[in-house]
Amino acid sequence: MLKRYSYLGAAILLSASLPAVAGSTAVQTVDAFEKVFGVTQGERRNHTKGYCFAATLMPVDKAIQDYSASLLFQQESAVVGRLSHKGGNAKAADNVPAEYGMGLSVKLSDGSEHRMSMNTLDFFPVATPQAFAELMQAKAQGKAAVKAFKASSPDLQRFSAHTKQKENPLTPYEGATYNSINSFYLTDAQGRKTAVRWAFVPAAPVGITVPEGQDFFYSNMEKNLVAGPVEWNMIVTLANPGDVVDNAALAWEGEHQEIVAARLSVNAISATGECGNINYDPLMLSAGFEPSDDPLLQARRDAYAVSFGRRLSEQ
Repeated sequence: MLKRYSYLGAAILLSASLPAVAGSTAVQTVDAFEKVFGVTQGERRNHTKGYCFAATLMPVDKAIQDYSASLLFQQESAVVGRLSHKGGNAKAADNVPAEYGMGLSVKLSDGSEHRMSMNTLDFFPVATPQAFAELMQAKAQGKAAVKAFKASSPDLQRFSAHTKQKENPLTPYEGATYNSINSFYLTDAQGRKTAVRWAFVPAAPVGITVPEGQDFFYSNMEKNLVAGPVEWNMIVTLANPGDVVDNAALAWEGEHQEIVAARLSVNAISATGECGNINYDPLMLSAGFEPSDDPLLQARRDAYAVSFGRRLSEQ
């Protein structure tokens, strides 16, 4: 009981500390998610369906240390992670192609933590917190409202056109690539900053190995783990001079320098576990990382805090 209340207290304190405007937008966003998907008591409002995993994160290419002094790239770290379906449907079908998420809570050797919250989108549908809140509110109102919002949003028009062109095969969690979406800065020991984005890319092809059904992803990963760890390479992409850093609705195009910075090795999964009470705040960064000025980063933190407080108060 004490542990649960400590989490709740932290969530309430974080929610209460939000700036009035940002907090209002975060509340609007979470309210809209609840209207679109309903509320599963005690669960996340977005990425509701999913499960936990235990893993390690091992540095790979030392070239990344030229850009970041983070311990994440120097020593093996323990990870508590979560894989999930996008959206607030606790009964989302595994046998229908969808977008997925990956959250990582990385415990570094000095006792500090670094958290990441990624998903399979290539870039974000809109560029600002208010636009995202308005998009979710439109979805809560129905197709006509979404159509009207899209007509006024070049960002959403570009996102929709890109999505229509993509192939969308059914892929299990362990076969998907997870993107940071937002940009961050790596900082070296001298304080020099390099803008980056990153992706966790399957280290080897991993497919469907059990009969497909409404809920087969968990058993599929269980079977794949029998052969050994399920692994992703953390590929860090360094920004080119012309790349827009502070807008997650714009993809970085053309050739870029990439570094295989680390490898995530999953060795166990659990339907419920430590990940249940972890808020995968993308702004909980280790030394050697800094956030960009992308406004969606703070908006994600704010909305996660609102959702976190609501679900824990229901447990």
